[in-house]
Amino acid sequence: MSLVLGPVHHWMYKKIKTTEAREAFIVDALKDKYGREADEILNAIYEEHPPSDKDASLEEILGNVPIHQGIQNLIINAETREAVIIAAFCEKYGDAAKGLVIKAAHDHGVECGKRAVEERGTSGDCTASKAFELMQSYLCDGMPCDRGSQVQREEDYLTTWDHTECVHEQYWKDAGASFETMCDMLNSWIAGFGEGANPKIKYTREKAIATGDSTCLSVFKIP
Repeated sequence: MSLVLGPVHHWMYKKIKTTEAREAFIVDALKDKYGREADEILNAIYEEHPPSDKDASLEEILGNVPIHQGIQNLIINAETREAVIIAAFCEKYGDAAKGLVIKAAHDHGVECGKRAVEERGTSGDCTASKAFELMQSYLCDGMPCDRGSQVQREEDYLTTWDHTECVHEQYWKDAGASFETMCDMLNSWIAGFGEGANPKIKYTREKAIATGDSTCLSVFKIP
């Protein structure tokens, strides 16, 4: 490595591991439904897109690769592999597989939202703005130098944020996945995270680049 790892690098790695954990949730749901056929599909995918070593430290994974390049590669690998898996099952099983993927992503988001509140020891009901803040340590939204989500309105009962470009789009398209399906999956995870942080939080995606809008606009709201 060209530099010493710092807190921001481990923070990014935690977000990458969340992506990989979401993939595992989705894979388990697909295996439960499709059994041996799922294993055959996954084995073929893993030959080209092998899973990361769960037991290796970030230092071991990066080795002599420059830190920024190494972490960017980890993001690409994780998001591409997840998209390849989703694309393969949706191609073979259609909307049934997409429904499983969407539900699994939501369920994983709920788990992450609950864990985030527990880890931070948030007192009282988690507000919309706090849920968004907590989510930043779980949702991989590009590198720190990318223009990820930008808060437009931040209040306890209503927080909105936008994206002027999708940092995931190229990885998803390179994987041969439907841009809209992957966007639906990710937004299902976000909805689940808000629900896990506080069951009163409702999430809506008011605009999406994947559906033809010029920007994305997302909302956490407590009615």
